[in-house]
Amino acid sequence: MSVIGDYLTNDEVLIEIGARLRARRLDRNVSVDAVAEAVGINRKTILEIENGGDVRLSSLIKLLRYLNLLGLLDAVLPDTLPGSEAFSQRGQVRQRAGGVRSNKNKLGAKPAASSKEA
Repeated sequence: MSVIGDYLTNDEVLIEIGARLRARRLDRNVSVDAVAEAVGINRKTILEIENGGDVRLSSLIKLLRYLNLLGLLDAVLPDTLPGSEAFSQRGQVRQRAGGVRSNKNKLGAKPAASSKEA
């Protein structure tokens, strides 16, 4: 098995995750049919996950829960307190990312000339 990293393509990551899940299932000596019945998803879906298929997230969560691996997601995506950059200017937690806004005066545009006559 290889290390999952940013250098892998999405398909390679799916294949690696599927291989690891298959290995966990086999370590527990559980058949695909037994998992399918216990989890409530189709046998074909489990095989698709194990073969690196692109499946619904809810199906993956059900399989992770059955294999007692769901709690490990907390290490990957911890619930941390947001840093100061996560707060809006009003002090509220940001709900979405904002785009870059341009201000012509800040970008070197000359201010309008005054209409004073000498």
